[in-house]
Amino acid sequence: MLPKRSPIQLSQISVYPIKSTAAIDLSRSAVTSMGLAFDRQFVLCDANGKFITARTRPQLLTVHTALLHNGMMISARDAAPLTLVYADFSSRYDNISIWKDSISALYCGEQAEQWFSQYLQQPCKLYFFGSQSSRPVSHKPDNQVAFADGYPLLLISEASLADLNQRCKSTVRMEQMRPNLVVKNCDAYAEDSWKRIKIGEVEFEVVKPCGRCILTTTDPLTLQRNPDREPLSVLKRYRRGRDGEAHFGQNLIPLNQGIISLNDPVEILQTAQPETYPTE
Repeated sequence: MLPKRSPIQLSQISVYPIKSTAAIDLSRSAVTSMGLAFDRQFVLCDANGKFITARTRPQLLTVHTALLHNGMMISARDAAPLTLVYADFSSRYDNISIWKDSISALYCGEQAEQWFSQYLQQPCKLYFFGSQSSRPVSHKPDNQVAFADGYPLLLISEASLADLNQRCKSTVRMEQMRPNLVVKNCDAYAEDSWKRIKIGEVEFEVVKPCGRCILTTTDPLTLQRNPDREPLSVLKRYRRGRDGEAHFGQNLIPLNQGIISLNDPVEILQTAQPETYPTE
């Protein structure tokens, strides 16, 4: 008799309070209508209001945040820590741009502006997705997303990363893929066929595969780009979708609010035909 397979479980929960900065790994998290609490609620913008990411400023990957009861502490290499208190934020909203979206966002004040401008060596401001902010999810206008690229959550399986690493010459770490949720005890790319799942108290709709960008090729420790453009170059060989993008991981939308915790079982409530990819 074959051994009984372990149930699919949640093995990692990660939030990125400031877009493109380092993750905070959690043992449990509240899930709101916009995704994980505190995830990508802040974003940096240049003098023209255009968002800044680690695609062009990889040093953001070494910026760490610690959540406090009334704000957060920010630290980075060769910089004095900065403590931000939410009550000190301004009441001013500015229009900023995230990809093609124009968003009214709350300006976080001169203290954050000075710290990040000095750290990045360019004028920039920190913004918060406040009560007056709105950004409907593409094709899902009843759902909101803060400053994530397009969808509230990204899920990846450990098996998918293991399969990718078998194809790459260099080791790819999960941090390079910047997921919110990681699951274990399933086959590689099993998540491609999931349509609706439940983790802890929350049901999620699996909306579409995640198209990957050049940021995946940056080592979050050394900040160096992979000379062979791995893993993006490898993904383009065997995971290029009909949209022309290299797919890895699945974008999710929460269908209700609740709590999720590490080792929660992942229930597959509904499946769908996965996208097919050309063979290498």
